[in-house]
Amino acid sequence: MRISAINALVILGSLSLASANKCIVRPSANKANAVDAPGISVPENPQDTKAFTNVDTPVDNITNNDKPADNITNNDKPVDNKSIKDDDNNESGSETDENDLETDGEEASISTTEDSAEEVTSNLEDEKDSDDESNSEGDEPTNVEPVDKPTEKPIDEPIDEPTGEPVDEPIDEPTGEPVDEPIDEPIDEPTEGQTENPIDEPTEIPVDDDPTKDFGDNGTCTFNDSDRVDCGFVGITEVECVNKGCCYKSTDISGKPWCYYSSTGELINSCAGIEDEEKVACKATTELECAAEKGCCWKESNKEDIPSCFYNRASIPDPDYNPDASITVRFQKPKTWDSVCLWSWDGGNNLYGGPDWPGKPIEDLGNGWWSHTFEKGISVVAVIFNNCDAGNTVKTNDITNVRTNTCFKLIGSVVVTTTDCGLDLDMCVADAEERIQCGSSKISKEDCIAQSCCYSELAGAPSCFYGKGADFNNPYGTCIIDHTLRSMCGKDLSVTKDECLDMGCCWDPSEDNDYPSCFYHGTLSPTCSVDLYQRKSCGYVGITPEECTDKYGCCYNANGLSEDTFCYFQDVIPSGADIEAECPNKYKVKNLKKSSTGMTATLDLMGEKCEKFDVDIQKLDLKVSYETDSRLHVHIQPQDIEKYPHNTDIPAAAFPFEIKNEEISEPLYSIELEEDGDFDIVVKRKTGETIFNTKPNEFVFEQQFLQLKTDVPMNPNIYGFGEVVSSFKRNANATRQAMFALDVACPQDQNVYGSHPFYLEIADDGSAYGVFLKNAHGMDFILEPGKLAFRVNGGNIDLYFFMGPTVQDVISQYYKVIGQPALMPYWPLGFHQCRYGYPDIDKVESVVASYKKEKIPLDTMWIDIDYMDKYKDFTYDPVNFPVERIKKFVDNLHKNHQYYINMIDPAISTDPDYPTFQRGVEKDIFVKNASGDLFRGKVWPGETVFPDFHHPNVLEYWTNEIRLFKEMANTDGNWFDMNEAANFCNGECSGSKTTTNYKFGIFNPNNPPYGIFDHKNNATPLNYKNMDMDATYYGGLIEYDIHNIYGHMESVVSYQAFLDIDPVKRPFILSRSTFSGSGKYVAHWLGDNYSTWEYLALSVPGMLNFQMFGIPMVGSDICGFNNDANEELCTRWMELGAFYPFSRNHNGKGQVSQEAYEWPSTAEASRKALAIRYELLPYWYTNMIRSHTDSYMMLTPLPFEWPTDRVALDNDKQFLVGRGIMITPVLTEGAVSVKGYFPDGKWYDWYDPTVSFEGPVFKTLDAPLTHIPVHIRGGFVIPVQGPKLNIYENRNSPFGLIVALDAKNKASGEIYLDDGVSIDIKGKKTEVKYNVENGTLTATGTYKYDEKQSLETIRVLGVAEKPSKVVIEQGKKSTQAKFTYESEVLIIEKANIDMNADFTVTWA
Repeated sequence: MRISAINALVILGSLSLASANKCIVRPSANKANAVDAPGISVPENPQDTKAFTNVDTPVDNITNNDKPADNITNNDKPVDNKSIKDDDNNESGSETDENDLETDGEEASISTTEDSAEEVTSNLEDEKDSDDESNSEGDEPTNVEPVDKPTEKPIDEPIDEPTGEPVDEPIDEPTGEPVDEPIDEPIDEPTEGQTENPIDEPTEIPVDDDPTKDFGDNGTCTFNDSDRVDCGFVGITEVECVNKGCCYKSTDISGKPWCYYSSTGELINSCAGIEDEEKVACKATTELECAAEKGCCWKESNKEDIPSCFYNRASIPDPDYNPDASITVRFQKPKTWDSVCLWSWDGGNNLYGGPDWPGKPIEDLGNGWWSHTFEKGISVVAVIFNNCDAGNTVKTNDITNVRTNTCFKLIGSVVVTTTDCGLDLDMCVADAEERIQCGSSKISKEDCIAQSCCYSELAGAPSCFYGKGADFNNPYGTCIIDHTLRSMCGKDLSVTKDECLDMGCCWDPSEDNDYPSCFYHGTLSPTCSVDLYQRKSCGYVGITPEECTDKYGCCYNANGLSEDTFCYFQDVIPSGADIEAECPNKYKVKNLKKSSTGMTATLDLMGEKCEKFDVDIQKLDLKVSYETDSRLHVHIQPQDIEKYPHNTDIPAAAFPFEIKNEEISEPLYSIELEEDGDFDIVVKRKTGETIFNTKPNEFVFEQQFLQLKTDVPMNPNIYGFGEVVSSFKRNANATRQAMFALDVACPQDQNVYGSHPFYLEIADDGSAYGVFLKNAHGMDFILEPGKLAFRVNGGNIDLYFFMGPTVQDVISQYYKVIGQPALMPYWPLGFHQCRYGYPDIDKVESVVASYKKEKIPLDTMWIDIDYMDKYKDFTYDPVNFPVERIKKFVDNLHKNHQYYINMIDPAISTDPDYPTFQRGVEKDIFVKNASGDLFRGKVWPGETVFPDFHHPNVLEYWTNEIRLFKEMANTDGNWFDMNEAANFCNGECSGSKTTTNYKFGIFNPNNPPYGIFDHKNNATPLNYKNMDMDATYYGGLIEYDIHNIYGHMESVVSYQAFLDIDPVKRPFILSRSTFSGSGKYVAHWLGDNYSTWEYLALSVPGMLNFQMFGIPMVGSDICGFNNDANEELCTRWMELGAFYPFSRNHNGKGQVSQEAYEWPSTAEASRKALAIRYELLPYWYTNMIRSHTDSYMMLTPLPFEWPTDRVALDNDKQFLVGRGIMITPVLTEGAVSVKGYFPDGKWYDWYDPTVSFEGPVFKTLDAPLTHIPVHIRGGFVIPVQGPKLNIYENRNSPFGLIVALDAKNKASGEIYLDDGVSIDIKGKKTEVKYNVENGTLTATGTYKYDEKQSLETIRVLGVAEKPSKVVIEQGKKSTQAKFTYESEVLIIEKANIDMNADFTVTWA
């Protein structure tokens, strides 16, 4: 069975609640992103609640005047996790919200009092806290003055696409949603890592000598700045503002627009700015008539083609203006609403019912319908209906492009058009050939209208028929329809069941042969049976069930994913499980051949069908390979692979190395198949325990849908599947996450920048296994009680099992398939500083100087895209970052043994005079569209193209561009952002592409049959903020097949380019987008996080995940990228960040400065925590090398070290550096202590090692603001050095050892030494193993690196009794050393031990 995807004539859009003292809604200056199709726009999928309506307040961000909501925060309260986790405005992949939201006072009325101004400012600040993903990939700020120093830059054409999200203070950076503006415009002031149009500086174009004067008779432009209501759009110029009938004047008040409505809220005269060729004639022909006609201007004209009486520009509805047009809209009042207000605007953005939200009440017809007729001449409107309650507004989404009389009503949370409102509707004016029978031929008029169908008698045609353009077979409509009301589907009553289902219709044998058994779906019905993941929050956290259902008309179920979705909106779409077909048929095993190294077979469906989402592939080739004793490989692909080019392996270039197999002796696994038996993947341990089992589940292999589902325990310890912002241990009861690279600002529990389809499970006995699905297509990972599933958009089954049995064994086995982590240089282990928004090189230099002045370590200074000339790669801004100054700056850094890194985005500007673009065109290395032309997207420089990193010419091209760039000012590494690859448009920016609806069995990359949970919604188009899925690469590859490895391939090519440029040094590259195996080439940071306590805590599981994913050099933006940090938060974050493998402070443009020296407590805490980091650098470096050579993790999760400890299995608030240093960060605001858990073993306080204790135990640890608890694990020998203020000084300091004895008075450890730079050390390395037993420390090793520094200090912790002497022996030399002893701590100083030879130290 399968479901047809015929379009629905519904305007799907969730209701949203918004507190009126938080925001008013007004029309934006350009509705380019609104639905704009003939008639009311038709969605492609009824679940796509954003493809055709526009929401100005996310349904997850619900406020109530009387009751606080978790997702709205106040100025004195940290942002709660509900405020940022989802961008519900864009869950279905629509463009950014059309309406500007602007905070104002009590009903947004204009006020002139100081108190009102203060209230406005306060509300603005509150609004920013509650704004979902503000200042990032989510929503674009409104028209305000920038915070940073104004920089006037030319712009070819004004940007006229607003998005209108509220802001609490001037913001000079854009946020992530794309708009359809001219793609050749330069973009000013972008926000790094986000996909929205930037805010341009208001251009100072004088319109009048006195910009504060009144411009007309309708109102004044001179009143209190704090009372301004935004009238412009992002980037509006003064001329544009005045010409559209608004006031324009700069203001110093935070958050207030420069382009604003007059004091009365009316548009002011804008006749003077209209050029002759732009004039649109009014009806009047004389000056007297013209003066009487509303919205018209008079200027005598002697030319026939230029009218004397013409419309004021602000009054022109749209290019299709029709002075005779008349539109009436009606809305059926929901039972929970007291009245209906209308907020609306026309095609010329003239506001009706404003400027104060929620608009004005409309006419109550007394029969449940409320009505409004617009004045004659308005030919297109957009409307929002609401309950008139400014304090607790319930409203519909934007309903745009209404051009004829239309009636609307709510079904659940969905707005639909209807015909039963007693209004003459154009959709019901249809000729005989246009009519499609609704109901039976005998249906009554009353029953017809009740079906929302049209009724009028016409000879030779149905009297009851579906309205023109209506969806007459919505697959989510009911199939439970009385036979007398059924609408026949098919040519006649003889249609068979298979034919019926193939047409996507309902089948139910009729009781009467006169009525059809095959019929169209009926009306949509509201339901509370809504998928857990699709539920949209209604009401507020803590709402009672009665208030939820009775007052809000919503559903209540306390078994939701989180408390904010216990109360949720009804929907017309039931859970996916209710509409999916089951697949009882199994593939049969044919031609089975077994050998000592594996099995091969043909899998044959034997003509049976599943067709869960797509056409079945009947015959498959199976290959089972016993690759090592601990690694099993199962590979399944279509037998006729030439026929299915999109079901092949990942391109070999993505993994340019050989995976080595080993001779099989004692395999840790078993897998059995039988000839002619059912095919299932059942993998067992050699001891008999089953670890993977598809037998009770469905194994599906269709052209564009694959499914693997296995049984798991009811509460399994499963870790993995990334990249994701979530807890470390995955939610066993309700996890559904897409793996599809997306440019989005770190929302929780959904797909973000990278894809890592790998997980491991820890069994009750502590044993572990891992599973890796090597597939680059978009996919869902689903974890529910007792089940785990992969659901994939295509490709094949390339499945690896890693049998462990320990967690470290699993990690090592996985690394051998994806590639060992890169050999990194030593210097990236130092501290790094960056921000987006350094205005010029002077500021960058001052930051470096300030770190030195404050004696805070700094090794590497970074510059974000600010350095570029018009945001073009491989260029420097000649004014703010001139090349000569950059060269001098870099030279000074290098003289001080510091380093320099800047950013490179993959998108290349199409400026015809840009050499990088010209050379790329010559090499033919850019991605193409489906027509074979350059695929043109949009990123920071405007229109861009994207390098094809699969092209054979791309390495030469990319190497040359990087080499030329380094010749300008040598970077020590580079930073790759936006490489998902991000695109500010949804697909190609031309907008000319039309997406073809999926047709069963026909390959459709842009609209596949199964919608993955992309951006936490299975209706999000795959090209949302991406390229079109049919964009083409070299060799016939398309984006659909390889989207998830775009950033990975950039990393592979770039790593080789770096080696080609400098074959001696180890490359250092930081990449945002990653795939399994990217760690062989790059490091990673966790993306555009938020300055909140929640994201401080979430950084820990984020880092732990990447230890598992093979990218151990990872860190989060310290102090947060989005939003303003404060002193306490940044202090705690600097403490934790000192123990990130990649430790960098980085924040966004427009945010407060947060360098480590900005606040006194932050500076003090930074000095203390970084001193520990730098002292541990030999230990850090040894662990980093071991990750490359032996698959070690640089950080160890507690569950991986203590896999049988039930407390440790759930702990993602603490972690180990290596395996010997425990970090217990403070993650809660206002805390001065922290509760830590210490598993089995002996533990010593780093700061006072005389304090020790035995685990397992919970400990409440003192943690004043500038202190982070650090403990040393007994049984480990930790090499130390320094601490100093940079890597060079640290590395040239004497060594020390910390010997922490365990309960048995034993310890062990190691140190690795080389030059820290060379990619080929030519064997010049020193590796020393330390072992302590019976009061003797023994050092043995190989010494091929000539180490200049000596070992001077040894601290032995846990020595029970004071020794009588300490003896050091090295070679033939024996020395009795001086020592001190106190409280079980033995300290040996001035040991003067040569690091190039074995030695022993004995205390007795």
